[in-house]
Amino acid sequence: MTMTTTTTTPETKTVLVIGATGKQGRAFIRSLLFPPSTSTPSSPTTITPPPTKSENWHILALTRDASALPAQALLGEAKQHNATSKISLVEACLNTPSTLRAVFESHPNIYSVFVVLAYPGLGTPVIAQKEKAQGTLIADLAVEFGVKLFVYSSTIPIGPDPSDGIDESRKQKREVEHYIEDLGKKNPELKWIVIRPGFFYENLEGVFGAIGATMYRDGLKKETTLTMVASEDLGRVVAGLLQNPEPYINKFLCVTSGPMTMREVLDAHKRATGKPMPAAPGFLGWILLKINKGAQDLVREAEINHANRTSGRLPTFEEEVERAKSVCELQTYEQWKRALVSGECGVDELARSGSTDGRRASTSSWNNLSLMKLLTGRS
Repeated sequence: MTMTTTTTTPETKTVLVIGATGKQGRAFIRSLLFPPSTSTPSSPTTITPPPTKSENWHILALTRDASALPAQALLGEAKQHNATSKISLVEACLNTPSTLRAVFESHPNIYSVFVVLAYPGLGTPVIAQKEKAQGTLIADLAVEFGVKLFVYSSTIPIGPDPSDGIDESRKQKREVEHYIEDLGKKNPELKWIVIRPGFFYENLEGVFGAIGATMYRDGLKKETTLTMVASEDLGRVVAGLLQNPEPYINKFLCVTSGPMTMREVLDAHKRATGKPMPAAPGFLGWILLKINKGAQDLVREAEINHANRTSGRLPTFEEEVERAKSVCELQTYEQWKRALVSGECGVDELARSGSTDGRRASTSSWNNLSLMKLLTGRS
């Protein structure tokens, strides 16, 4: 009697990534499809990746222009890891609903959607108001087309109410959070997870990072803490959520390694590099805080958030932080900076180069601002 062996292959799960060429989207794709090597387990900066299950993943990377440099850079990275068959570029404009609907119609078996809406920049309330429309549209389409898992990247709340805070983009993200929560109650088949990333370490890199560091150093009270995280760790968290979603269904996760004062950040930088963190001239930070409303608002929001966290007005904050840390280990700023300097595996190559969009590092913009806008008070 001849025995036949049946070979089963893991189910292919398709993930639509909205914001695929941005910092968070790239970090997620990298962590899911080609996680960094952990071949140096003795290294103190080696971070344990989330457990990998046996699913075959396919990424639909949404972009407005598939021929643009960031989109092609994403494909180039996939090619380096022999993973081009696992990524497809799809084109749509989030402000044109018919183009987004066409993506869902062309790919009717999308398992999960990971949504990162582009930050419009400081002081751009009219543009920011589009975020709610975009976020709710994507959520509605997810329900209509039977998406099983909806992951939305929001922001750590300033205060307990959606209206808390100053930045219009932050307010809109909170509105989208509540819309998703309510939509899930009406449509129980939709499983959702909201992640709330902290301030990215990468924002302190490069010329504009030096300006931002100076602004926070001189503008914040000495005891005020910032909630910070590495974008690559955010990617690990989201990849871990897709691989093991059940404990996190219909929950919020604050993704931060922990709050730090700017003095703690500066000290960690010096320990990691042996050098002081690059800073802009003190007068530049002073001018920025005096004339630029967007910069003033960032500092004010950081102060409000710190006050609310430490006074207990964000009672679930610590629980949400620990929930994110239960997915995978998160790097401290010092660990991240040491790895960045040493060139160890696992550190985002684009972070090392200072690039935020798949291109060579630029010194002309930060949060969609130019140096001229910063120094003339336009934001």
